[in-house]
Amino acid sequence: MKHKIFFLLLGILTGGLLQVSFAQGTAFMYQGQLTDAGNPANGTYDLRFTLYDAKTNGNAISYIQTNLAVEVSSGTFMQVLDFGAVFSGTNYWLSIGVRTNASTNVFTVLWPRQPVLPVPYAVFANSASNLLGTLPTAQLAGTLSSTQLSGTYSVPVGFTNVNNVFIGAFNGTLAGNGAAITNLNGSAVTFGTVADTRLTTNVALLNTNQTFTGSNTFAGTNTFTGANTFTGVNAFTNRGNSFVGSFFGNGLVGWIPVSNTVTQAMPNAGYLLLSSSLTTVTLPPTSSLLVGDIVRISGAGSGGWLVAQNSGQSIRGIFLTASNASWLAANATSVGWQTLACSADGVKMVAGTSSSGIYTSGDSGKTWSATGSTFSPISLASSADGVNLAGVVFGGNIILSTNSGTTWQLVASSTRNWQCIASSADGTKLVAVVNGEFIYTSTNSGGTWWQRNSAIGAKTWFAAASSTDGTRMAAAIYGGNIYTSADSGVTWTKQAGSVSTNWTALASSQDGSRLAGTAFGGKIYTSSDYGVTWTQQANSPTNAWYSIACSSDGGRLVAAAYASGIYVSADSGINWTKQSLASQNWKAVTCSAIGNVMAAAYASTSTAGAIYYWQAGERLATTTLGATGSITGSQGAAVELQHIGGGQFMPVSSSGSFWGN
Repeated sequence: MKHKIFFLLLGILTGGLLQVSFAQGTAFMYQGQLTDAGNPANGTYDLRFTLYDAKTNGNAISYIQTNLAVEVSSGTFMQVLDFGAVFSGTNYWLSIGVRTNASTNVFTVLWPRQPVLPVPYAVFANSASNLLGTLPTAQLAGTLSSTQLSGTYSVPVGFTNVNNVFIGAFNGTLAGNGAAITNLNGSAVTFGTVADTRLTTNVALLNTNQTFTGSNTFAGTNTFTGANTFTGVNAFTNRGNSFVGSFFGNGLVGWIPVSNTVTQAMPNAGYLLLSSSLTTVTLPPTSSLLVGDIVRISGAGSGGWLVAQNSGQSIRGIFLTASNASWLAANATSVGWQTLACSADGVKMVAGTSSSGIYTSGDSGKTWSATGSTFSPISLASSADGVNLAGVVFGGNIILSTNSGTTWQLVASSTRNWQCIASSADGTKLVAVVNGEFIYTSTNSGGTWWQRNSAIGAKTWFAAASSTDGTRMAAAIYGGNIYTSADSGVTWTKQAGSVSTNWTALASSQDGSRLAGTAFGGKIYTSSDYGVTWTQQANSPTNAWYSIACSSDGGRLVAAAYASGIYVSADSGINWTKQSLASQNWKAVTCSAIGNVMAAAYASTSTAGAIYYWQAGERLATTTLGATGSITGSQGAAVELQHIGGGQFMPVSSSGSFWGN
């Protein structure tokens, strides 16, 4: 019986749709006709409905809805269908499957699919987006609810009635041409901020830079906290006036703190230099200067300062110069001198010989006395006060003195081919290098020593240098590169920016940022970035350089060339002047912290030689004309330069020592 019914169901089904109301949501009523063998069907059937987006094939766009036990009478049935919110105006077709009620057979799909007629789209009509065409305004009645007004009006909207009234808060942006707005009373503006740019230029602002070009009288008690420029004739007659800030003008110089290392000066301004590196201040161009204009420099930072000139400018006054001054022969025994060191002020000096012991001087190198020591150090180092001394003996030991060289003691078990030693300012941190071996450091004034750079391996270490606090150190390999340390010698870094050459000596500024090195048979090199990069100084002659020393700021340098002479630079190694000293086997030089005291020593033989000393004196001089001329000063030095006309300046006051180049 089932099989018969199943076969007879392959009949013709036609359908129609009934009306749907808004209350029905997404459901709608479907009416269809079912025939069995060409005759209207009667009885109970199971029906299955699915929506597709094509008449044949296509994709199902709804889930399958199965209605069981549907009553069919005289071939007619009605069913409520609900596929959810799928009707959006797209054409759909209804696929219908049928089987007898309670049958376990599969559903027989009837063909063709039935098109969905307009009635279900009443569901979609719930949305005004289905409205096509124009809705006449006559169809609107009453007041449109404010909740229905939203969105963006991208075309002009005209409010042409003069009686339009806008009441309430406007929480948005009103943009456009407001030129037609009239009768706007400023007193009606009760809150908000009027932009400064909307104010007339005659309105003075409290917290910005001002230029007063008229004749002004300030008779009250006034406080000016901004940067103000008064170019007119102004009278400040009340003694209660308070001026907080910097004021600039002829004879009135304010101070500008400078943390950078380069700055351009302006007339009648003071510059407080704060950097730990050398700071260059370039003078104002001559075209911007009047006679009497002032530029002040105060070296508060540890890096010192340099005042650079422009084309056609010079500075004439009394200052230290790096000219070829007179070097004097010291009252010293003729022995084979090979190393020198001095205190920061250059008063206390110590010298070592190749075979005649150690000598000291207490008058900046003028006279020398034997200490009675039989040690022959190849290198010596001094603390800033000249009390704590350290030395190394090639093929011997480390030697120490805690009383300015009067007595010396050996460091036990320290026999090596020592080449060079350097000290911090307080004498507690030391670095020493061994030719053909390693670097060694001490943090307790030489009492104990630690071998470093094992990973680097044994090298022909030849030179060492230290910052005043002993944190920054440098060491050089003869026939190799330069290595630096930023942790008092615990770890070392090879500086790829250094040239692989025959390094013989190193010198360090106070903070270790500026370094200078000499190459045997080469030139002199300098670094201004803690040894990372190096510059070969083209103006330094090619020589058998043997020793170098510098001032605390790295600005003044003295270098010794074997079988040649002594050279001095006052501009951080850029230019060098050979001193009036005979060509000898110069082996050692030393320099005070400000570079005003120097000494040099040579050994004509292993048992004969001499020491020369030099003390800079302040003298009337003129710097080199143009951009190569300059004056330099160390930390604590200050100068006031006055323009006296024609691009020439003159120091009218100063503190500390400074150099003219």
